[in-house]
Amino acid sequence: GFTPPVLVFVQSIERAKELFHELVYEGINVDVIHADRTQQQRDNVVRSFRAGKIWVLICTALLARGIDFKGVNMVINFDFPSSAVEYIHRIGLFSPSASCLSCLVLFSFSIASVIQRAGCPVPDYIKHFRKLQSKQKKKFTKKPLERAHILTSLKFLQKKAKKNKTLVQKMKKKNSKEVQSNNSQKRVTPEN
Repeated sequence: GFTPPVLVFVQSIERAKELFHELVYEGINVDVIHADRTQQQRDNVVRSFRAGKIWVLICTALLARGIDFKGVNMVINFDFPSSAVEYIHRIGLFSPSASCLSCLVLFSFSIASVIQRAGCPVPDYIKHFRKLQSKQKKKFTKKPLERAHILTSLKFLQKKAKKNKTLVQKMKKKNSKEVQSNNSQKRVTPEN
């Protein structure tokens, strides 16, 4: 379990929307804030989050700049930020006096140096991960990683759904051709 409120950071608007739909499906009291939403929608979401009506707020980098929240119990970096500065912005969105804050980082490649530069402790086992080459670092700062879609359903179920959709489309196409063929074969007989 977790103690709300929780901020979850993702890399892009698309990923924010995907994660939102997955968490809503799981019954979590969640909302999302990103640049595709109007200013009024963003203000309403922030107000609801501060009032405790929303437990989990999914954010893009938009929120990391300029909005301050007090009482946030956990910051989750679902997608790790591309720089130490962005990381500090994200984890700094809670009251500095909050002693119970947790910061969870989900990662799949070496991020130890960024975490260390941000002044956070890094376990020894992480320090032994392969380091990025300078070309890779430059590439990631200019263009963030391309990430897979956020889906909780199993891959075989996704493939099955896609196959079923294709079959339905083929059946519709076949039926429409049969209707056209039947219409062209009908002969109008003169009445006596």
